[in-house]
Amino acid sequence: MFSCEVEDISLPPSQAMMGGDLGIKYLLVTSDGKCFDPQKSLRNAERLLQPLQRAVSRKKKGSRRRKKAVRRLAKAHEKVANQRRDTAHKISHHMVNTYDLLAFEDKNAQGLLKNHHLKSIADAG
Repeated sequence: MFSCEVEDISLPPSQAMMGGDLGIKYLLVTSDGKCFDPQKSLRNAERLLQPLQRAVSRKKKGSRRRKKAVRRLAKAHEKVANQRRDTAHKISHHMVNTYDLLAFEDKNAQGLLKNHHLKSIADAG
């Protein structure tokens, strides 16, 4: 850990400000009207995940073939997670380079995830 004392640094006033609204239809809507579409990684991958999940459930617990099937399923889920992470990184990188001040609404995403009919919230990441 490293710490140091710094003289009072006054930052220049922000020129470009942005407020963001996170949602389901659009991943993010900025205050200047720009919309970012959700990638829907999980929805698109569900076709591929179904047979893998079925294969895991058919195998006998503790068997070597089940472990292999679980590994394949985990790899597919990891790919979905990586796609979400990549999209989030690209959007955040664009925002940081474009705006000086970013403000987002405070949402209770965990509370919204309890409603299982709203898969798109989990898919947005």
